[in-house]
Amino acid sequence: MRIHYSYRCLLILALLCTGAVSLSAQDKEYKSYSLFIYNFIKYIEWPSTGQDFVIGVVGDSPIIKELESMAKAKKAKGRPIIIKKISTADEALQCQLVYVPPGKSSMTKSIAEKIKGKPVLLVGEREGQARKGAAMSFVTMDDDTLKFEFNQAVLEQNGLKMPSALSKLGLPV
Repeated sequence: MRIHYSYRCLLILALLCTGAVSLSAQDKEYKSYSLFIYNFIKYIEWPSTGQDFVIGVVGDSPIIKELESMAKAKKAKGRPIIIKKISTADEALQCQLVYVPPGKSSMTKSIAEKIKGKPVLLVGEREGQARKGAAMSFVTMDDDTLKFEFNQAVLEQNGLKMPSALSKLGLPV
């Protein structure tokens, strides 16, 4: 039963990545970002801490509402998911995942330097952030489908393991 659920989640992610689901409105985009983030949490391996799984969002972003809805309904490998609004690179150290919206993308480099070697997944909303220190960032393709790009070196540097099934759906940088 658990295996079927895992495949269903990968199928949904695959549909999002292959364009079977077309995105246009901002609300749909943030729901999609939230779904991607949940699948990142589900499939990427973090060192076990036994604590709550904390997602930090830098500044204000409409994704906070979507992530809070997800956190009420889902768990991160059996752990409660906590959503925090953060404003400094130091606060990123208290999180397992940090989301950087476009208006705060200038903080990507300082956050990446602060969390270097720590088990924190830095996700940028803006395309190209995976080339600037984030482990992952979203990319909207010409046909309006949403994909993600990932930086394998940053993932490894932070002790995070991405399974090949997930990496096959993304774009390596």
